[in-house]
Amino acid sequence: MGVLETVYMVCLVSGIIFTVFSLLFGDAVSDWLEQLHLPLFQPITFVSGLTAFGGAGYILSRYTSLSDLVVLALAAVIGAGLAVFAYLLWVKPMSNVENSTGYSMAQLSGKLGEVGTTIPAEGLGEVLLPMISGTTYHMAASLEGKSIPQGTRVVVVEVRDHVLYVIPFSTDS
Repeated sequence: MGVLETVYMVCLVSGIIFTVFSLLFGDAVSDWLEQLHLPLFQPITFVSGLTAFGGAGYILSRYTSLSDLVVLALAAVIGAGLAVFAYLLWVKPMSNVENSTGYSMAQLSGKLGEVGTTIPAEGLGEVLLPMISGTTYHMAASLEGKSIPQGTRVVVVEVRDHVLYVIPFSTDS
């Protein structure tokens, strides 16, 4: 077995070992590799490329009469191609579907809600806001300094110090 065949075999076996390791400790490996901020080093892309490089290199060197340099180049192209394919097929689409039910208070401006507890002219009441994760309840005050009764539809105009400042929402023109 030549030096390059040994390198290919090491890459192939390392890719297989990495795959098993990722199955067992995938979250820790993913978190560590994500800190590098290099999309090609996501576990699925890295392992795909490494394993394809090793497998293609071993097969091409063993069963063809191509020169070592040509085999190395072809194996690198095949490994890189499979890594890019894995990135485009799995990693990129999955990163786009990640969804969070979290929100910040600043995102509440412009939201429509309903007064759950009457908001006095000078004081606080409670507003119910429908969100992706369900209904949320927030302290609210009247922006105009007028009492807003329970059940009134309101719009959040401003958020200050974790208090929503609201006005009644009317569909009248």
